Parts: sequence; C-alpha cells; structure tokens
Amino acid sequence: MTHANDAAVNRSERDLEALATVGRRLRGGADLDRQLSLTLRLAAEAVGANRASVMLLNPDTERLEIRCSIGLPPEAILSTIGLGEGIAGWVAEHNQPFILHGPVTDPRFEGVDPTIDSSLCLPLAAEGKVTGVLNLTRKPGEPFTVVDLRLASSLADLASVAVEKALLCASLRERETRVARLLEAAMNAEETERRRMADEMHDGFLRGLTGLSLQTEIAKMTLGRTAPPEAIAAVEEIQDAVRRTSAELRDYVFNVCPASVDERGLAPTLAAMMDEISITSSLEGHFDNRAGDERLPSGVETILYRVAQEALRNAVKHAGARQVWVVLERNRGEARVSVRDDGGGMRPGPSGGHHPGTTGLDTMRERLALAGGAIDVVAVPEGGTRISARIPLAAFR
Repeated sequence: MTHANDAAVNRSERDLEALATVGRRLRGGADLDRQLSLTLRLAAEAVGANRASVMLLNPDTERLEIRCSIGLPPEAILSTIGLGEGIAGWVAEHNQPFILHGPVTDPRFEGVDPTIDSSLCLPLAAEGKVTGVLNLTRKPGEPFTVVDLRLASSLADLASVAVEKALLCASLRERETRVARLLEAAMNAEETERRRMADEMHDGFLRGLTGLSLQTEIAKMTLGRTAPPEAIAAVEEIQDAVRRTSAELRDYVFNVCPASVDERGLAPTLAAMMDEISITSSLEGHFDNRAGDERLPSGVETILYRVAQEALRNAVKHAGARQVWVVLERNRGEARVSVRDDGGGMRPGPSGGHHPGTTGLDTMRERLALAGGAIDVVAVPEGGTRISARIPLAAFR
C-alpha cells in the first residue's frame, strides 16, 4: 500500500471517529451550546481550521448571530449578519454550501474580510428550513479539498440535528411553562371566587341565621308566659334547625376557603386539618410531613391541598373508617400527598359510573393531568383505600 493510500485510510478513520463522537454526544442531553461547541471543535480539528464559528438565525431579527466560535476576535463575535449579506448570509438565504479558494473577488461578497483565503461555509437546515451556518477557515495557502467539504457537510448535518433537537426541547419547555401558568392563573381565579362566595355566605347567610336565632329566642321568652308547651317545643325545634344549619354552613365556608393554606403553608394546614378531623369526627387522624419545612410552589400547594381535602371528605363520609393517614412528600423533582383510610375500601361499580363522592376526585384528576401530575386510587390489601397524588415542581417555579 502506498503512502498516499495510508494517508487516505488514516484520514477516513479520523473522519469516521469525529462523526461517531458527535453522533454519540447528540444522543444524550439537550444542551445546545455544549453540543455545538463539541461539533465545532471536532470539525475544526478534522479539517485543520484555525478559525471557526456556528451562527444561528434569530427568527425575530432574521439575522445570523454567532453562538460559539474558535479563534475569532471579540468584535467579530459580537457582530451579526443579515440574510444575503456576505458569504454566511448568502449561504443561509440560498441553503447551499460555499467553498472559497484564494482572495474574495466575487462581487456578491463585497466587504467580506479580504484576509480570508480558504473557507467553508455550510448551511444548518432541518426539513429545508435554514437555522444557521457553520463557518470554517484555514490559513492562507492551505485550500480546503472536496474531502474536507464532504466531512464538514456531514458535521453540519449533525449540528443541524442538535439545533433542531434543542429548539424542539425549548419549545416543549415553553409550552409546559405556559400551560402551568395558565393553570395557576385559573386556580387563582377559582380560589378568588371561593373567597368571594365564602365572604358572601358569612356576611349574608350566617349573619341572617344569627339574627333569626336571636329572634326565635325572643319569641320563646315571649311565648313562655302564655303559650302552650306545644308552641314552645315548635320554637325550640326551629332554634335547633337554625343552629344545625349555621354549623353546617360554617363548615362549608371553611372547606370552601381555608385561608391557612396561603398564610401557613400546606404542611401546617394538613396537620391542622387532621387535628380538626380527630376532634369533630370519630376518625383518628395521623399526619406525616416528609417534605421538610421549605414551602412548595403556590400552585402545587393549592392542588395537593384540594386533593387531600376531597380524599378526607370521602373518608369521613363514605369509608366507615376508624383511622386515616396523610403523608406529604417531596423528592425527585415532584411533590406527593397520599391519604389512606382503614375503611371498607372502593367497590367496583357500573362501567362509566361513579363511586360516592368521587366527582371531586375526577376534577382533581383532570387538574393534575393539566399540570403534568397524576392521581391513583387503590384498594389497600390490609383494608381501606389509598388516594395518592403527585405533581412535578419544575413547571411551577
């Protein structure tokens, strides 16, 4: 085998190794700058370029901006190029590679750095849409070859994949963030409406019932002098009904709008809720905070509180349980809350039907799905039901 053949084989091996290295790197991660920097460095080394850059097209300004570079002066890094301007602008506008040998004499590229003697400029494109260009320059007197152009074109194709992947990931993150913000805005609006309803109930119905209770007491005192026992008993029944209605309405107002979630945080509110359940019902409540003292994002706290509230309401009213356990956790970028009772458990119902009290959980399931979370309702082998909700934290930061 001749020396030329040996050199050609060695060159082919180096080129394949450069392509394989870039390809492996592109399979993991979506850090565009790191991937482009690696691609640019390997491309410069593979073709012997002393200056190199990757320029990306800014869709807002329609100008090419340098994203990473090797060997360029600061003033060049900060400059931008419009479509059709200079060699890079022409390549981006026409989606065609360009190879330069010798001084720039083409009138289309008037104003281009006259010291450029040998350069490659290749488009970065995905599905026919140009997203940027790859520029490679050698010292004068060392012209690029067709083999160099072929390798650089392959590396440009890989860089195009990196750009497309990063743009898709960025678009997905932006969409997820937008959905989370819309969801949080909707939840805030819902909580505001709950507060308004609670205030109206407190200032209207409860005050009216308090006044009615006073009036029935006055009527009872007045009737007590002359009225028969049956009349007094009827007034007392009215008083009892007013007291029961007032108590139920106060409970409803508290459940609709518990101010402590915003003021105190989720963990203290859940702990207080368990204490209240232990006092006002036959259930023995247990709360375990495994999330630490740091507050969760407001939207996350609101969603998980509503899930726990609905699950506990089901346990108190429908499960026939004696004990209930609530656990709040935070790990691996998500928050979780689980509610378990030792009651009768969930029983299969008609297809498409609802178990008693599960309409609220269906609403929570939909809300969690919008936020990227999920809820599970399972029968516990030792008896009872566990309702678990998990939600990612990243979108709410």
